[in-house]
Amino acid sequence: MTHTLKTNSIYNYLVIILLLLAVAIRGGANFDWLKSSDQLVYSLEDMKAIYKDANSIKKQADNSLAVFDANNKLLGYALVSEELDARYSGYAGPIPVLIALNIDKEVISTTLLKNDETGEFLDHVNDTKLLSTWDNMPMDTLLLSVEVDAVSGATKSSKAIIRTVHYTIGNYLDAKHQHAGISLLRIIQLLLMAILLFLSLSMQIGKRFKKFYVYYLVTLFLVMGLWLKKMLSIELFNNWLTKGLPWQSNWELIAILIISLALTILGHKKYYCTYMCPMGALQMLVSKVSPFKKRPFKLKISVLSLQDIYLSFIWVSLILGFTLPLANMEPFLAFSYKVASWIMLGVGGIIILLSLFFNRPWCQLCPTGCLLDSMPSFKNVNNYRHAK
Repeated sequence: MTHTLKTNSIYNYLVIILLLLAVAIRGGANFDWLKSSDQLVYSLEDMKAIYKDANSIKKQADNSLAVFDANNKLLGYALVSEELDARYSGYAGPIPVLIALNIDKEVISTTLLKNDETGEFLDHVNDTKLLSTWDNMPMDTLLLSVEVDAVSGATKSSKAIIRTVHYTIGNYLDAKHQHAGISLLRIIQLLLMAILLFLSLSMQIGKRFKKFYVYYLVTLFLVMGLWLKKMLSIELFNNWLTKGLPWQSNWELIAILIISLALTILGHKKYYCTYMCPMGALQMLVSKVSPFKKRPFKLKISVLSLQDIYLSFIWVSLILGFTLPLANMEPFLAFSYKVASWIMLGVGGIIILLSLFFNRPWCQLCPTGCLLDSMPSFKNVNNYRHAK
């Protein structure tokens, strides 16, 4: 008993430390934002290269640049990475980008602005047509989910460009959302999430409303899963650790993470998995309607579970330098069925099928759940002391 507790405790701390180390090494975050510079990286000539009739530029409240012709007719909008505090370094420093939009806010082109990067690397990047990846796409959060591979032979430069583009888009959407005000639909969303959070805490801590648990699961699946598509994931943690917490646009999910970690530390493990995860809700609902007898779905190698092994594979791969498609390491994209691949939808279908016969099969593999459970708790520490 004592040996098992000690082994699990050591592994918990090791997972947390090494996962943070993996993100720090592979994330590419830097502190260029601490530097100040009044020199513009763009000019009217840069705009004319895209909008041939460009005559003037006017900065907007959302930090985009409106481009006008000589008759003051709007030609489109430009997103400049430096104006949106999006900076990632290649070999020789940041590589500023300009994302040109038409008047309907669709991407016309993505171009590189003046930089100190080695010309041969950028020529190689241009030859691969990397910068045309986002062409003709509407300016929306879906742009951030587009998977773009780094260019072999110019890996560091291409990664810096990809991250700068994503960061530019993300910051622009945050600023746009901040200036758009709050809509009635947004108020309804926040109200539903507050109700779900209140009910989940009541069931977890106060053991109240348990008789409504099935109805709660249905609501959680529909609201958090199919409608809002808000759920914690390894990819989300990676983005937050490397790019910062998006308090303005996603503070609700950040609050859920903080509450989940706090409850785990206080000894209430599995709170998020049981009460706030849409995938967990879906599995439990399928299990409840299934006529078959449920069997445990647990695989272990010594004291390590399948969860531990899968999470370890992820952070070890990151440390060794492998670029993992983190969005596809978990099946949560299946909730975005309009944009999810057939493979991801198939994985979601398999999880539903297995849930007919096994108790929450995905939960036995989920790296997000494993990471949350890896947080040491006061309750386990007290049990360990008593065991000694």
